[in-house]
Amino acid sequence: MQKEGFPVTSKYAVFLKVAELGSMSKAAMHCNYSQSAVSQIISSLEDELQMTLLNRSQSGVTLTSDGEQMLPYIRHLRDAAEAVAEQAARLHGLEIGHIRIGTFSSVSCHVLVPVLKEFKTDYPNISIEIREGDDASVTEMLLHDEVDFGFMDAPVPMGFDSFLVRRDPFVAVVPEDSPYAEAEAIPLSVYSSEPTALFDEGSQKEAMGVFRRNKISPRVEYTSRDDNLILSLIENNLCLGYMGKLILTKNSYRVTSRPTVPQYYREIMLVVRSIKNASPAAVHFIEFFKKHLAQAAPQ
Repeated sequence: MQKEGFPVTSKYAVFLKVAELGSMSKAAMHCNYSQSAVSQIISSLEDELQMTLLNRSQSGVTLTSDGEQMLPYIRHLRDAAEAVAEQAARLHGLEIGHIRIGTFSSVSCHVLVPVLKEFKTDYPNISIEIREGDDASVTEMLLHDEVDFGFMDAPVPMGFDSFLVRRDPFVAVVPEDSPYAEAEAIPLSVYSSEPTALFDEGSQKEAMGVFRRNKISPRVEYTSRDDNLILSLIENNLCLGYMGKLILTKNSYRVTSRPTVPQYYREIMLVVRSIKNASPAAVHFIEFFKKHLAQAAPQ
């Protein structure tokens, strides 16, 4: 059974979730269907198109060659089906929909979640799907219509619509008992001799750009997309870090941050392929997000 107030998940959305997860059982759980219902939906779609879209095996499912070629067209059909359902609900005085967001972890935790809490209060029947990745993978998600919009560091690929979410200062992150912890500011040149960790969530390319502009070859010994791992390495005196300050929000590690000389910033952007072609639910969220940023801005 679907949740009350939500449209029935389209067969196209079911197929795309099966293709994404590589499993009918996992897709069934995600879509709130039985596995047999998902299997019937896929078989019905294959009969309708007169082709086999998925290879089935005991280990899961994979796309056939025909399935790969049909994937972008089925994404468009899914989007159209969702737009029809959203408009029909709107005519009945309801606000429903489904939003897919591509982002990276520090934005998810410290920028997105506070807005989602307020948004869901106003729009309880709009469901949210969050997919995490670095800048390159979020760009791919946007190009292949896998997400409605995403967050990434500037510069934004040409042809996309975007607006600035936050200027996040890059900081040196050091153990609390490090001599550097008492410094008023830390010169970037120390990274050429000190073991260095970079947080690989999109900001790494910006950090490396900073080092290149200053003709510094950092002694990078660790990279990871796991902020807890990076901060644990720093806490245990294995390295220094250079990352956006947002990543340090509400962390419990025995580390501290210091400004650097010179000081640089990363610009976190909300990016959509075309705001004119975005789904009504996505437009609702983007406008809500902009309003939240304006209210949160210092007066």
